[in-house]
Amino acid sequence: MNSNLEAAGSAWATWRNRFARLSRITVTPTGLMLLVVAYLLLTQNQSLVRAVVGSLPKPFGWQEWRIALSALITTFDVLMLAMIALSWKPVQKPATCVLLMTAAVCSYFMDSFGTLIDKSMIMNVARTDFAEASDLMSGAFWTHVAVFGLLPAVVVWKVRLRRSGFWKEFRTRAALLMLVLTVQAAVLGLQYNELSFWGRENRSVAVLINPVSPINSAYSYLRRQYREHHAAPLLRIAGDATRAAVAGTRPLLVVMVVGETARAQNFQLDGYGRSTNPALSARRDLFNFSAVRSCGTATAESVPCMFSNLGQQRFSPRRAAEQENVLDVLHRLGVRVAWWDNDSGCQGVCSRVGSISIGEKNDPRFCTDGQCLDGALLSDLGDVTLKAEESMLLVLHMKGSHGPAYFKRYPESARRFTPDCRDENVQRCSLSEVVNAYDNSIVYTDSVLSDLIGQLDARSVSTDSVVLYVSDHGESLGEAGLYLHGIPYRLAPDQQTHVPMFLWLSAQASSRLKLDTHCLAQKTGQPTSHDAAFHTLMGLFSVRSKVYDPTLDLLSACQDAG
Repeated sequence: MNSNLEAAGSAWATWRNRFARLSRITVTPTGLMLLVVAYLLLTQNQSLVRAVVGSLPKPFGWQEWRIALSALITTFDVLMLAMIALSWKPVQKPATCVLLMTAAVCSYFMDSFGTLIDKSMIMNVARTDFAEASDLMSGAFWTHVAVFGLLPAVVVWKVRLRRSGFWKEFRTRAALLMLVLTVQAAVLGLQYNELSFWGRENRSVAVLINPVSPINSAYSYLRRQYREHHAAPLLRIAGDATRAAVAGTRPLLVVMVVGETARAQNFQLDGYGRSTNPALSARRDLFNFSAVRSCGTATAESVPCMFSNLGQQRFSPRRAAEQENVLDVLHRLGVRVAWWDNDSGCQGVCSRVGSISIGEKNDPRFCTDGQCLDGALLSDLGDVTLKAEESMLLVLHMKGSHGPAYFKRYPESARRFTPDCRDENVQRCSLSEVVNAYDNSIVYTDSVLSDLIGQLDARSVSTDSVVLYVSDHGESLGEAGLYLHGIPYRLAPDQQTHVPMFLWLSAQASSRLKLDTHCLAQKTGQPTSHDAAFHTLMGLFSVRSKVYDPTLDLLSACQDAG
């Protein structure tokens, strides 16, 4: 024991002496800037380099080499401009250390998962719960940050800066600034046409400049949060809304299930070759909509969007936060509204009607270490009772197939496809192992949804029931080197935007809504999107208003038909 302690003490003393020697190294502020920028460009912007090279046709000709070199020079100039702005005596060292740590964190996710850290991704991270975030912070993450962030930051902190007088340093900064701007102007001027065309086709490359772009995205997100916090009073929508009288006194229970990270490509209901929906596929009373597009590629966008009347074209998180959504409208009209969450919260949608976090109940049948399987969402469903003529909207927000720890989303009973990836660092697994794990999570989702329908079907003697399921967005599983989701929508692959959606109604609910089921079955292949959710929910509760658009209601065209 003593020998081990002595060895550890000796090792610590050795490293302490080595770091102490760093204080003998002297460098000018300009020299430090150049060294740090070179380090960032060479080690922390590998995703950018790969994106630039990958965007150009092969084999490289003279023009391709010029574009690639110009992109790297531009990145160097952007990093230099950031360093110049932070190079003054009181802040240069602390700011440089922050930049190095930020770059290390961001480069891990960029290089490992192909993540673009834009405003949407910052918002998604800010609204992700601790349990989900902890899945990403593996040993590989901490090692990467220590080696590429902490260690360089310690070196920067220890070296001595040889400073000159204020005016001399000011002139040096000004000259350096002019040099950077001149070089950048020359780069753009010499091949403006080629660069402008390439730039328009590859806008996402700018998002990869690390750490400048992630910091700018974080600033934009915080600025928007400030504006929302100081926003005008909530805008009321559908002030003219009324509910049409419905014959009979039976209660109505509509369960909307918001899926997480399920993509249509891996849904058996949507033509996938594997049996990922064995239970749902066996049912003949489902209406599966096979051509559905998500509003966004991240939960923080898609969830508020689908409950808003804005639609994808007019949607922005800020606009949605400034006005009511369909939950508010239904609640105002006397519909009982509840939100049960097993994911990262309702993204502000349920802020005025309340929610229950399933994880807080920590049901030992489904929950381990604060994370719960989606079966926990149904544990209290039997306790939901409705009075005669009462209507209720229950929203279930699933954990679904949230990555990268897909293997944590399903129990052993749903482990149908093996070998499956059992590592949060999915890039370490083969593509087939990643797909197997993801498909198993879909199998478990199928089981939970089938159980939900079974429970509602069993109570159809007394209650009219409806289930509307739709995933918030899809997922990339390594195709084209991309993992997870959150790619800007205009650049997102089909795997991230084509999502599954289906509808189930009890026989009595179909009669209540005067629905021609044969008509609806013929329309399930028509293109639709998250825009339909708001209007379909309004229609299910027989709400009429100027904001209600029957052409976006999935059922409207087949009600009173024939």
